Amino acid sequence: MKKGEQMEKKVKFIVIEGLDGCGKTTQVKLLAEKLRKQGEKVIETDEPTKGPVGKLIRQVLEKKVILPPNALQLLFVADRGDHLRRTIKPALSAGKIVISDRYLWSTIAYGSLNLDKNWLLSLHRYCLYPNISIFLEVKPKICLQRIGLRGEGKTIFEEEEKLRKVWQIYQWLAKKFGEDIIIIDGERKPEVISREILNKF
Repeated sequence: MKKGEQMEKKVKFIVIEGLDGCGKTTQVKLLAEKLRKQGEKVIETDEPTKGPVGKLIRQVLEKKVILPPNALQLLFVADRGDHLRRTIKPALSAGKIVISDRYLWSTIAYGSLNLDKNWLLSLHRYCLYPNISIFLEVKPKICLQRIGLRGEGKTIFEEEEKLRKVWQIYQWLAKKFGEDIIIIDGERKPEVISREILNKF
């Protein structure tokens, strides 16, 4: 059986996660390109979405709107529900592979800075879980350097100490969910990382 055929049967919903600036958006694009070359039908998506709830979340992240931590995370969950209904589930039903730049793991990892991680997990009790999740490991200092090179303003989470704590929760999630989550060294050249990700399927 060819690798593409294996993926068609087993892996449909893929999530790439990590700290801001870890390179996940690049890896989503590279993976989608490679899978399409194998003849797969692929949908690329991300969170927060560009829907009405997602737009409000971005305003909070950019410090344009102030909300308490629990309200922000509940918005993420609401946006995710809309994301599943509008994009993810229809694509999966149509036999397409979905690759998402962030998903529920971000809510747990970032939300745990202020809130109980088990409460955050409980909000996703009936949520569709990915077949496989890739966590890109990059030091917070390197992530912040990359963010600085973009020339964009920092979000409410983009501070070294906060990112260090967020990565600790990502590690906790990887241990808790075992083989469904794979940690990959994200400090190498993008193409090297991309080849390793593809070889995990």
